[in-house]
Amino acid sequence: MPSILFINRVYPPDDGATGQLLAELAEALTREGWNVTVLVAGNLQPSTFNLQPTVVRVRGLPFTRASLVRRALGYASLYPALLGRALRLPRHDVMVTLTDPPLLLVLGPLLKFFKRARLVHWAQDVYPEVAEELGVLRKNGFAARVLRGLSNWSLRRHDQIITVGRCMKERLVARGISTDKITVIPNWAVGSRTAPVPNPQSSISTPALTVMYSGNFGLAHPFEAIIAAVKILSDASQREASRPAPVRFVFAGTGPKLKSLQTTLSDCANVEFRPPAPLEKLSESLAAADVHLACMSDALLGLVVPSKIYGALAAQRPVLFLGPRASEAA
Repeated sequence: MPSILFINRVYPPDDGATGQLLAELAEALTREGWNVTVLVAGNLQPSTFNLQPTVVRVRGLPFTRASLVRRALGYASLYPALLGRALRLPRHDVMVTLTDPPLLLVLGPLLKFFKRARLVHWAQDVYPEVAEELGVLRKNGFAARVLRGLSNWSLRRHDQIITVGRCMKERLVARGISTDKITVIPNWAVGSRTAPVPNPQSSISTPALTVMYSGNFGLAHPFEAIIAAVKILSDASQREASRPAPVRFVFAGTGPKLKSLQTTLSDCANVEFRPPAPLEKLSESLAAADVHLACMSDALLGLVVPSKIYGALAAQRPVLFLGPRASEAA
């Protein structure tokens, strides 16, 4: 029986898009006859279920998005914990590193040396460029150059690299990584559970056109144009008080920009905020909208690919994408 080890920070029941994608892939490989182990962070005990992947969890410092320093310390504590636990696991035929925490791929060559396994990197984003563009690291500063050198050193020692878009592949090729070892495999709708809902029983009881942003309110997502549109349409509906608002905006999810967005739009009557929908309710939630929104900064072209578009399209709803035309999302 072929065996495979995945290494990532998050995995259900913990939140995180990479964990949800990983869970679906791991479960599918298990059904295909693979012996699958998933090494992740968390406080749950290692567990094995019938026809399910073996999930092994390590502990690090508490992870939080409230403070950049505490977030960095949380990440830093995970690298030795994941490396040490992976070295103690039985040998696998294939090992796959993901991109959470950032630059997790650097552990790959060390594991490959000791475990003598095929090594794959599944790139959901590209570091340190993401940190540079978001202002976390000074662009082309000393720290960024050192981290980029480590990343390139590691990528050249992987047997295969999977990117989630052609734009991301171009970024890595521009770094000098061989195009022959890069394969483009786009992400999919989180939850094969996501399916079209032609006539949803929406809890949004309004005749207005419903526009939804569903997912992470992250630093990579610029909301200025969306905020401007909300305010213009809110002002128009207030001037014509006898008529309902022509467009209603629903924001469902969480992330570092959520509180700021809630504060900025607190005086707009045509806005509703919702918590993230559980996977079993995702189809219904996505189908409750007439149109979905997705956005990303132009500077992040090829560094990230918004995965929320896949769920919206799987629910057969149109998507308005505010971002670079050359992105895989476009």
